[in-house]
Amino acid sequence: MEKDILFSIIVPVYNTEKYVIKCLDSIKNAIKEDCEVIIVNDGSTDNSEKIIKEYIEKLPDQYKDRFIYNVKPNKGLADTKNVGISLARGKYISVIDSDDYISDDFYDIARRYINEGNEIIIYDLYVIFEKNPEYTYVARACVDKEKDIKRALISGAMQGSSCNKIIKKSLYEPYKFPTNKEYEDTSVTPFILLDTEKIKYIPYPLYYYLQREKSIVASNTYISAFYKICENISNELAKRGDLKKYHEVIDEFFVRRMLEIMYEDYKKSRKDFKANMLNFFKNNKQVVNYILENEMAYKDNQYSVRQKTVLNNLLVNCKNEDLSKITKLFFARRLVAYVRRLFGQSINLVKAVFGK
Repeated sequence: MEKDILFSIIVPVYNTEKYVIKCLDSIKNAIKEDCEVIIVNDGSTDNSEKIIKEYIEKLPDQYKDRFIYNVKPNKGLADTKNVGISLARGKYISVIDSDDYISDDFYDIARRYINEGNEIIIYDLYVIFEKNPEYTYVARACVDKEKDIKRALISGAMQGSSCNKIIKKSLYEPYKFPTNKEYEDTSVTPFILLDTEKIKYIPYPLYYYLQREKSIVASNTYISAFYKICENISNELAKRGDLKKYHEVIDEFFVRRMLEIMYEDYKKSRKDFKANMLNFFKNNKQVVNYILENEMAYKDNQYSVRQKTVLNNLLVNCKNEDLSKITKLFFARRLVAYVRRLFGQSINLVKAVFGK
């Protein structure tokens, strides 16, 4: 093993016997002598361990010492990543989920920009649907219309993911992925993006992100995901203490999403909405206060003037923990939408009968 390791590639594994060989093959084809591959098996109950051990055993000698296998009790993806990072000896961390795969030049391209002093390399990625591969599309990690690179990356696709990013190990030191939580990446990766100025975005999809039918992402609605992500971010902000530094994280994950998602939650189930809002009140007080103090509802976002007022009222009622006023606010919004739809249908009917 080379003493100077540039890339520590962490592969979290849990019951991915069907996919893990393709993942490891793609990594083997992409690495050089300055890489180590740390496979962390999170207590899989399928044949993953047998497959991985056989795979490593059959590797050519020049690769065998670079693939390190570790098995631990099942504690979830966050703990698996934490273990992998703790074992890593490289200067940069790359996380590749064991049901995904990468392009052959994934690390060759990164080397070029690391040599220029960059601390984070970010790629676009292909999103592949296992049962409907024809729906594959490119997820852009950077929003072109945003002039500020950090805002553009925080607003881009997969901004919370650690998988399409190569990150200097030292940037992980203040953070731990929170265990026993879904969407654990959102407690770490968006914050790291704002912790350094040395970021290189590469507008090419070199990571292949598989959407399996039973994956966490596929099995959770965007409504339940929103509340869990908010809690993750609020917990991390409480630890950091400097909300101003992470202003863009708050803007992206709270301000730009909460009005529409909470409204959809209200329309979907009043019982679930009540429970979700009570938890939101409890878990996000500091962030809500910060948004109101900085008048973020009225600043640069996608909302109309009327929507900004509604959003601000929503935030005030969240601060006051006034569920009844929030319910009335959303009832009025739904009533207005119904009247507008009815009016539009009436106009169309008149046009159909009398002509334009």
